Amino acid sequence: MEMSKGWKAFLGAAAGLFTIAGAAALLLPQYRDLSLLFFYSIPANSFVPFPHEPALVYLGRSYHPVAVAIAAVAGTLIACFVDYRAINFAFQNARIKRTRESDVYKGAVHYFMKAPFFAIWFAALVPFIPFYIFRILSPASGYPFQRYLVAVFLGRFPRYLLFAVIGNLLNLTNLMLAGGAVFFICVLLGSRVKAAFAARHRRVEQTVPVERFAPKDLALDEKTAVASD
Repeated sequence: MEMSKGWKAFLGAAAGLFTIAGAAALLLPQYRDLSLLFFYSIPANSFVPFPHEPALVYLGRSYHPVAVAIAAVAGTLIACFVDYRAINFAFQNARIKRTRESDVYKGAVHYFMKAPFFAIWFAALVPFIPFYIFRILSPASGYPFQRYLVAVFLGRFPRYLLFAVIGNLLNLTNLMLAGGAVFFICVLLGSRVKAAFAARHRRVEQTVPVERFAPKDLALDEKTAVASD
């Protein structure tokens, strides 16, 4: 899949960020934790369900909140690049392509495209909306990568800044932060399990014969009608 000039420019910027973060981690111990946050934010904002909020609160105690938010959002934008390319590549597969013909997919894209920028921005900003839905819909629907990137940045940066400010203002212990991390993981895994059970329940309902839900009186009337004929 050939890359445009914009993609190549972004990839060059990403390589520069990797170089700077790697050099800082090796040569500047005082900024090592920010470098690790940058690298950590890449998988934490992709398909690996790692909580990043406790890390932001923890580093907010030692660094300026703006620096913490910048390091985290830089890694997030790298994850956006990886996800966008991976999903575009995946949709070249014949089996996945067939999902575009399903009513569920068409309905999701239809509602998403009514206000895509706002939907991405709002989902990136608030913690109670699963962002992976928009991570898939954006490239799958052909929404421009540049706009997707800007929407994610405008949503994630103030969110990260807020958590870093919380760490800067509140004197939270390491035990409290570890408990928060465990809580986030439990909530995330619980939502994933709940979604999986809901999807399985829908599949089971679709395979149940319609006659099972037919009213008994209607069935008796049909039998009576057949007998009278």
